Amino acid sequence: MNKEVDIFAPITDLGKGDALEAWRWLVGGRASVRLLTAMGDLFFVKKEGILKKERVYFLDTGTGEVEIASKSWKLFRELVNSGGDVPGHWFKYSLLKELSGQPLDQGNCFSPKILPSLGGEYEKENYCAVSWVVHVDISGQIHEQIRDFPPGTPIKSMNLIVER
Repeated sequence: MNKEVDIFAPITDLGKGDALEAWRWLVGGRASVRLLTAMGDLFFVKKEGILKKERVYFLDTGTGEVEIASKSWKLFRELVNSGGDVPGHWFKYSLLKELSGQPLDQGNCFSPKILPSLGGEYEKENYCAVSWVVHVDISGQIHEQIRDFPPGTPIKSMNLIVER
């Protein structure tokens, strides 16, 4: 039996505050978050060009990379709702299915214990459920600090700001 898993995190407060604050250095000031996947990645929109068309972007919080997901929010919703052919890394569905025995509580997403950009693996043992706010904030701070490092650079320490 193929058990269906929810690809989005069970959250109700994504629009409160600035969910992208720790990622502004990458996404810019005009980005507005729309969705959080169960694996802790974000979809956001940004108005661009002369006509200010609203484009949809995917932010992989594990690798610190952004890519265009769709030319419009409407087209993006149609693609996801139709079960169309979406890139596998958007929802990390195979890993999410492995983690489905650990249901997410309200306000949580799955987060890597060691970010893939720091050598963490995309495997069940490297992920746990945490507050989505903590995951997004800390992953953004880490990626900002390592953004100019060549791959394989040894990291001796990091500074993180945790607010309560």
